[in-house]
Amino acid sequence: MNAKDYFQLPGVSSHMLIEMQRSPLHCWAKYLNPKREPETPTAAQLLGTLTHTLTLTPEQFDDDFALAESVNRRSKAGKAKFAKLLEAGKLLVAKKDFQTALRATKAVRQHPDARALLEGGEPEKIITVPRGTGLLPLKGRLDWLGQPPSIAELKTATDARKESFLRDVYRYGYHLSAAFYRMLASEHTGTAPEKIPHTFVVVETRPPHAVAVYHTSERLLAQGRTLWETQLARFDECWLEQKWPGYPLEVLEPDGGGRTLRFDVEEGEVEL
Repeated sequence: MNAKDYFQLPGVSSHMLIEMQRSPLHCWAKYLNPKREPETPTAAQLLGTLTHTLTLTPEQFDDDFALAESVNRRSKAGKAKFAKLLEAGKLLVAKKDFQTALRATKAVRQHPDARALLEGGEPEKIITVPRGTGLLPLKGRLDWLGQPPSIAELKTATDARKESFLRDVYRYGYHLSAAFYRMLASEHTGTAPEKIPHTFVVVETRPPHAVAVYHTSERLLAQGRTLWETQLARFDECWLEQKWPGYPLEVLEPDGGGRTLRFDVEEGEVEL
């Protein structure tokens, strides 16, 4: 099943719960609004998705992607081909980005620890867990489900060093997703969650495409579990009442330390 078909499956994903942390309204607008427009991925998101595909399921490349240089959009035939590709849901990638993703994929496969984690299992494993009457099932698309049960998640980053990647974990809610995926794997395999190790494989998108492997600690997974359980309870309440509030009324207080706030430019990935 490709990403497009997965997203159309009914269910609550970890990415929906991450969006719930901003507000229920944002979650509804991004994932549940029947009139929502498809989002155009950023360059970083597209490169992340491309690297995922080439590393985990290279046989699906032709199903999901097309090289932009193969389409001459200045000709009538090229315009028709371009429209057909978009209708099929394919993503157009530049040759230089394709080559970058190939180099990142090669780096992952040549890394002994990363290579060992991505063997003997199922890539892009889709798991759904039914729930009670009136509630949406839970769903997830795990990058890699190993055997015996273990989870490996592939991430792309401009800086894979521990301190930098940990900031990304909290910024993008990776720990929420990690704990949510472990719960799904537990339900699917009948293995206790604490017996299912979770590991991040992080590859840099710039030369020399260094690879870092991080085993996720129980403390970090516990934080993620608290987050997804809290947001799922909130989601269920909104779903049953069909009310999706935005930001609450609050008092705006100055920063306690009197410091100037910093605003970082974020780079993300396509949600899988």
